[in-house]
Amino acid sequence: MTRFPSVWLDLLVAHSTLGERAPEILATIEARIAARESCGVTVFPRMAERYRALAAVAPDRAHVLLSGQDAYHGTVRLPDGRVVPEATGLCFSVPKGARLPPSLRNIWKEMAADLGGPVPTQGDLAHWSDQGVVMLNSILTVEQDQPKSHDKYGWQTITAAIIEALSKTRPGLVFILWGNSAKALREYIQPNGHTLIESSHPSPIGGACYKGFFGSQPSSRTNAALLAQGKPAIVWEPPLTTGSTGALF
Repeated sequence: MTRFPSVWLDLLVAHSTLGERAPEILATIEARIAARESCGVTVFPRMAERYRALAAVAPDRAHVLLSGQDAYHGTVRLPDGRVVPEATGLCFSVPKGARLPPSLRNIWKEMAADLGGPVPTQGDLAHWSDQGVVMLNSILTVEQDQPKSHDKYGWQTITAAIIEALSKTRPGLVFILWGNSAKALREYIQPNGHTLIESSHPSPIGGACYKGFFGSQPSSRTNAALLAQGKPAIVWEPPLTTGSTGALF
């Protein structure tokens, strides 16, 4: 079983209001998930990737926190014919070769308009976490084809505590909050020289992306805040690859 990274759990115990209750809350959530899986329910992301957002970026390496809602609940077919979970443990990211979800298409469109250059066509965002972007969903798990099915499992208590503890101990972070559920997390961000970049959600559902996301320039604003502190800018564009890795349309 993949466990919650110890360095993050220690941070929660020492610096969040959960304190010593954090391991117990996590154990309760995990027990509920295990009970569902024992009934034959498929849970995404896969167990090995459940805490990938945290495993990829230790607290002392964090520069940016990007908040998503819950994990993708579907599967995707890759060019080699394999059908895999869309969820990868990193918010908004999908496996290499997967068709881009609508929100990610809009994220790339806004980034291209903001920074210039072509609109990327691949959706693996692991290179963001490699540079210190914590890509954290508010709800870390979901049942296949059942969006928000783990909404009442208690994940939001854990993710709020992560934001509280990280913002308290790591100064000068950039928090990117897209949509109302992400904006609700701002109350847990402790004053410590942080930059908040907020807008509507990139989703086209209900025209959300046209209510402030397009034109919000999150990529350049994030980099401006980091550079002003002497920190490296994020290279948002995906690494160059050979051949096509996805499709916009």
